[in-house]
Amino acid sequence: MKTTKKITFLTMLAIVQLLFVQCSDKKEATISEPQTITKTIVVQGTDSVQSIRIAYVSYDSLLANYSFAKEIQMDMLRKEMSINNTIEEERKVLQKEAAEFERKVQNNLFLSQETAQAEYDKIMKKEQELLQRGQAMIANLEQESNKLYGEMTECVNRFIKEYNDEHGYDFILTKIGGNMLYANEAYDITADIVEGLNAKYGKGLGE
Repeated sequence: MKTTKKITFLTMLAIVQLLFVQCSDKKEATISEPQTITKTIVVQGTDSVQSIRIAYVSYDSLLANYSFAKEIQMDMLRKEMSINNTIEEERKVLQKEAAEFERKVQNNLFLSQETAQAEYDKIMKKEQELLQRGQAMIANLEQESNKLYGEMTECVNRFIKEYNDEHGYDFILTKIGGNMLYANEAYDITADIVEGLNAKYGKGLGE
């Protein structure tokens, strides 16, 4: 009897790390007064002088220090680990079945080629089902991530709008990674935004 080739298993479960945030609008946040930053410009061709108030938020730092964002991140990591563990356990069981199948083939323990083929097809079907199950769990986790990420974006944007209603900046820019070649730290209001977001989240706990 011809030896059936070994069963191979696809590597699964590459999870996109996202950070997720939820906000509560039931309470008003207490915010410290930031430094007033202005930029004076001269309108070309005129004698007009205008002052523009500019600030920016370092988004990476905001997400790293926003209490609820960190909490959600840990929850997502736990779910990712749970998926990995579940798939790994099922994969080990399937590997044992594959090894036992090969042992039988090598020792000519199947009564016929048809019996061996049926056993092989059964194991391959289990492998395919395991792969599909893993992909489905990944897809569900990614959907949850995208939903929470959208809620986080809406939450932060709403808070910054409320914040700016009081502080009156003309521009509040976002600094993400290296998307700004240079930013004067005097314009950075990240700490103030984080303080306000955390205060709002803290007051909304358990509600």
